[in-house]
Amino acid sequence: MSIITNRAGMVARSEAKAGAPPNADIDSLTGLASRQAFLNTLEGRLRTEASPRCALLLLGIDDFRAFNDMHGHAEGDEILRRVARRLRDASPRDAILGRIGGDEFAVLLPSIADPTLVRHVSAAILSLQTEPHEYGNRRHHVLASLGACVMPAGGDNASDALASASLALGRAKRDGGRTIRFFKPQMRTDVTTRLSLVQALRDAYAQRQFELLYQPQIDLRDGRVVGAEALMRWRHPTQGLLTPASFIDALAASSVAADVGVWLLHTACAQARMWSLGFADAPRVAINLFAAQLSESRLLTEVRHVLRELALAPERLELEITETIALQQGDEFSGQLQTLRRDGVTLTCDDFGTGYASLSFLKSFPVDRIKIDQSFIRNVTQNPVDAAIVRAMVNVGGSLGIGVVAEGVETVEQRDFLAENGCHEVQGYLYGRPMSADKFTEFLQQSAAR
Repeated sequence: MSIITNRAGMVARSEAKAGAPPNADIDSLTGLASRQAFLNTLEGRLRTEASPRCALLLLGIDDFRAFNDMHGHAEGDEILRRVARRLRDASPRDAILGRIGGDEFAVLLPSIADPTLVRHVSAAILSLQTEPHEYGNRRHHVLASLGACVMPAGGDNASDALASASLALGRAKRDGGRTIRFFKPQMRTDVTTRLSLVQALRDAYAQRQFELLYQPQIDLRDGRVVGAEALMRWRHPTQGLLTPASFIDALAASSVAADVGVWLLHTACAQARMWSLGFADAPRVAINLFAAQLSESRLLTEVRHVLRELALAPERLELEITETIALQQGDEFSGQLQTLRRDGVTLTCDDFGTGYASLSFLKSFPVDRIKIDQSFIRNVTQNPVDAAIVRAMVNVGGSLGIGVVAEGVETVEQRDFLAENGCHEVQGYLYGRPMSADKFTEFLQQSAAR
């Protein structure tokens, strides 16, 4: 059996005798070049020219694993075939196409190296992929991201070029997907730095370098301390006490995220138990959840185990989850939340208004409170738009019977605005910075004495 290449670089089978073995140069699902065949072609291009001027595009389907889980592999395979056809239709005549992985496709542009032209081709490819797919009686919107690298900057061999394009694709997905990112050498440095940070975080967990501080939440109507948000810090051996901004994203994506989440849950609940024994009106303790804690049924199991082990009333625990993370979960997770809520645990939507589907979140997931992100509070007394948004959030909470707490309150003017507009619970530097458990105990004692 021979191999032919059509005008869009699509590799196809020619006539073959019945019973002939499959061709390793062809991806059997899409008819594009196989991974190895594509890399061989790319390697040949880069090796035969002293300073090759070409571009490599790497396209990945956003959230394809979730699509497969929801609709099944047969439907997923059909979508892959359609993506391949659209890739062929949107690519230049001399482009060479291949399927590199499960949901990743590569495009070699052998005669284009100008970044402006590469971006133009990339935009055309993504634009065509956004058109819905009609499948039976369903319509699927399958979106994609794209990483691009221009040679020779992307590398002088196929392996390096593919790695460069992959780094760019990864950046596109982290930046929200449905977009294009070009490879930059700094990306390699960023990966090295990130890997070093992840290893340091593993060591930090093993060596018990994480700590919890607590920030008070106040009811404006009577001045009571009604909550304490547990906030992570890292006691770095050389850099001192680090805030989450410097490590939380890397930690959340690391292999120890679930373990750290269990530690955080247990530590915060143990402290809540101590406060419940020492104060008649002890505050709830709120913790933020990692996405790694939400898979399968582990969240429900872990929370119930810790509450039972510490003899802590469920009403003393508050779980905060962002709408973006929650909406990435399935029906099983929603069921876990409903069960925990029936148990008495308080559920809060954190950073409300900063995600892409806030109202959908409230419709799909049972919550007791929404937390207005500090980005809306910062200029609420100077910016009419922020003021209108905050009023709307408070009204939504009131209409649905959901409590509302504003974070990042730093001035008396902000506090007065919130009180006048019906937001009765606040958190921020005006009332207290994050503090150790001992300092927070003193804070509670002082509040009780007033």
